[in-house]
Amino acid sequence: MNIDLFHTGHNEAGLVCAGIFPSAVMGVILDAQTQELTLEFENGDTAHLNIPIELSHREKLLFAHRMYVGYIEDGMLVNSFEVPLLYLNDPYGGEFGQHSPLAKPKQSVLAFEQFMKRCHFAQALHRDNLGDEDSARSVLRGLDPNALQYSPTLLRQLKLGIAPKAAAGPQAPGLGGGASAQTRVIRKTEDDSKD
Repeated sequence: MNIDLFHTGHNEAGLVCAGIFPSAVMGVILDAQTQELTLEFENGDTAHLNIPIELSHREKLLFAHRMYVGYIEDGMLVNSFEVPLLYLNDPYGGEFGQHSPLAKPKQSVLAFEQFMKRCHFAQALHRDNLGDEDSARSVLRGLDPNALQYSPTLLRQLKLGIAPKAAAGPQAPGLGGGASAQTRVIRKTEDDSKD
């Protein structure tokens, strides 16, 4: 599978994959010393990406603590997630947010779409066949990152997720004036005090 790194000028980063992994990506590890990324999957496997990040762009990744992972198939976005980005050999010693608890990966299609619109840099990070000249091209293969098209399944999920949900509102009082039981006032009379 071919994978490209995209990022904005605001410490946002993402991976765009030409295909889908058999297991969900749970996190991404950046080794700041070697400038290489490793993906960790839900089933415990890892995948080492075989092209190092350009040194000038490593610094931007060191300030990003989450990373988008998007899957493109047949020219359409199939799915995307936001996953934690962890560091090895961090030159800053983990002083920038690495002490907070890890957030779980979450589906983030609309956030990924907005991220792609803000991107201004892309670099190849993994190629199945480094000698293949055809695979040197971007995984987007001419797609406009500002106008990504969704797969039909993803489009259905988006419509269901965007649709307004019925929220519980205040309940109007019923015929009983809002109370479920009647209240009776019992007064003592002179006859009761004689007993």
